[in-house]
Amino acid sequence: MALRKVLMIDDHAMVREGTRLLFAQQDLACELVEAGSWGEARQLLQSASDFDWVLLDLALPDIDGMVALAELRAHPRGVPVVVLSSTEDRAVVLECINRGAMGFIAKASSGAVLADALRVVFAGGVYLPPAIVGKSSPPPEPAQVMAATRDELTRLGLTPRQLEVLQLMVQGLTNKLIAQRLQLAEPTVKTHVAAGLRALNVKNRTQAVFALARWRPGQGPLAANHE
Repeated sequence: MALRKVLMIDDHAMVREGTRLLFAQQDLACELVEAGSWGEARQLLQSASDFDWVLLDLALPDIDGMVALAELRAHPRGVPVVVLSSTEDRAVVLECINRGAMGFIAKASSGAVLADALRVVFAGGVYLPPAIVGKSSPPPEPAQVMAATRDELTRLGLTPRQLEVLQLMVQGLTNKLIAQRLQLAEPTVKTHVAAGLRALNVKNRTQAVFALARWRPGQGPLAANHE
């Protein structure tokens, strides 16, 4: 399996080094590229088109974190973004998800929790702080949760193509980018997105992210508590 290429944007060298050691210790099968500022990250994103993920610290010295998140979501490739932050403030988490982040991990998390959270998002799942989604248990094995989630969504009537569109929507891609990625017409993507939202019983992407972050295998049908 090819290594995932992950760009970590954080101005603290010790945090970057600790994350690099964690990736090695937990065998996360990733190539970690580091940027200590937004300016450095922008240059890396312009010079390389093969990043699979971005880990973004909100407290950067040369840009507001929310502005950086918006710029990343506007990137032509639509690279999925996971926010790493020293805060777990609910309003901040909601704003990050509203702006297109696929996950939010508190820096205060233990190494094991951080590694498990990253495995979930790298597998295509969603991770949010337990205090935000009302779950006290750690995330299950990513293969287990993703397989069970796909099975549940299939039982709710979603086709393989609709599942694919839903996954890309959760990653923060716009309908236009999804259409380009899957070579579909935008109206077709819009129809598939609507089907995915109906299956989750939600009205928008943010609610979909929370619904998927809350759900665990064995708990029964997916259902969303609206945010």
